[in-house]
Amino acid sequence: MVERPTDGPLLSIVVLVYNTAEYLHECFDSLLTQRYKNIEVIAVDDASTDDSLAICREYEAKDARFRCVARPVNQGGAVAGNQGVQLARGEYVALVDSDDIVTPDGYWRLMAEATSESADIVIGRAARLTDGAISAVAFLYEPFVWSRRRVVESVHEFPDVIHDCFYWNKVFRREFLIDNSLGMVPGLLYADRPFVHKAYFLSQKTVICTELVYLWRVRSGCSLVSISQNNVNNDNFIDRIRSMMIEWEDCSEIPDAAYYRERVAVANAQRALHVVPSIVASPSFRKVFVEGMQKLLSLYGNLDFKALGVRRQLYLRLLRLGEIEGLCYLLGLPVQGQMVELDGNCYWKQPFLDNAELGIERDLVRLEFPVIGFFHLCGLALEGDSLQLDLALPDTVMKHCEVDFEMLSLFGEGAIPLVSLGREAATVYRFSLRLSEDVLSASGSALYGLILNYRSGDVEGRYRIGWSLLSAEAQAALPLALGNGWQLLYSLEAGGLAMQRA
Repeated sequence: MVERPTDGPLLSIVVLVYNTAEYLHECFDSLLTQRYKNIEVIAVDDASTDDSLAICREYEAKDARFRCVARPVNQGGAVAGNQGVQLARGEYVALVDSDDIVTPDGYWRLMAEATSESADIVIGRAARLTDGAISAVAFLYEPFVWSRRRVVESVHEFPDVIHDCFYWNKVFRREFLIDNSLGMVPGLLYADRPFVHKAYFLSQKTVICTELVYLWRVRSGCSLVSISQNNVNNDNFIDRIRSMMIEWEDCSEIPDAAYYRERVAVANAQRALHVVPSIVASPSFRKVFVEGMQKLLSLYGNLDFKALGVRRQLYLRLLRLGEIEGLCYLLGLPVQGQMVELDGNCYWKQPFLDNAELGIERDLVRLEFPVIGFFHLCGLALEGDSLQLDLALPDTVMKHCEVDFEMLSLFGEGAIPLVSLGREAATVYRFSLRLSEDVLSASGSALYGLILNYRSGDVEGRYRIGWSLLSAEAQAALPLALGNGWQLLYSLEAGGLAMQRA
């Protein structure tokens, strides 16, 4: 890539610093040793009480590309980030959390796309960093956003981009941010989502590249765990709900944003429900959760939550009705839910099925596509030169949907589809991957995660196949040698069942 000559840096990297002295050297070193050299680093210290500011001054003194801004009063990352963007001199700007790391080629890859495509936003792949180990396990839907290179001129071309709501694995064209008054809401802890989602909607060109550019550190064992890693703190949850409400109201002012706003709202409700099991053991969090979710659901009105599946749909209905004891009861049921067939359809069998007193209609819990707890892989085997997978899913669910599997590259672009062999037995469907020399030698990645894709009417989704989605027999079959140096195993790095080159 040719770095265009400018009077100043082409990329400004804004680092949000607050009490991260333990990690600052590693973070700053990862930025100043980037393959991409046309940069400036602006460290905004938000009134740290540890040695963070002194470390910032140390780097400022020894590298002319580094400057430090010391805020006299702590006002939060949103204010610090906004100030850094205002001070930036580059055509593009990046935001970095000061306990994280950018890969050596990270900005070289992002800026290559930014300059060649004249993009408003460029997105790269991220991974979780835990005690020095890289993992995708913390990410649910983000890897599907990063699975192949895309050039998106309108968010309607690829609405699933909303699942990547981070500010730190991207570069933004600074003029685009300034012209659209895009920034983070002061005082909001979860300020990234409204900022990033609105930026996606307004962007006239967003480029997604598949390469790993950013490592998000998990600060386990540290008393100052980052905000995003402390989801069940009462104040944090209140802030999350406030963030979601701001997004809903903010988008109401944008012409033609109704569909996009609804997609964002459904994704936000799903994220909020990730912590719902915590209400059982914590009365204080239960109160905060219920109040927040009821406010959110009141704001959303009659939003269609079908895409969230039968479990979450029923949880949300009980929250609307204020039936919190019933919700806690459901949360205590086994993950592997019971099913019942009625009139040729399959339903989640639980106490609220056909409950006339509460007015919960049967269709609310009708299974029309795979939902966790109601399907699993019941068989894994090597048959000749083919890997065979058996999916246990009721026939009355399969009739409503299409299902396929693929091996998806975890750290690059590429996917290997499996072939459906049809119904193997009652409620069992077989899929096959032929392990030919051509397929394996052409693989551009050394790690592929197994993905189940499904479509049912206007609902589509996907799952990585985690340990809980494998039967005991399938678990016992792992690791499974596939030949040619490949094996099938459960991979923390992939966040589920994976095919890995040894």
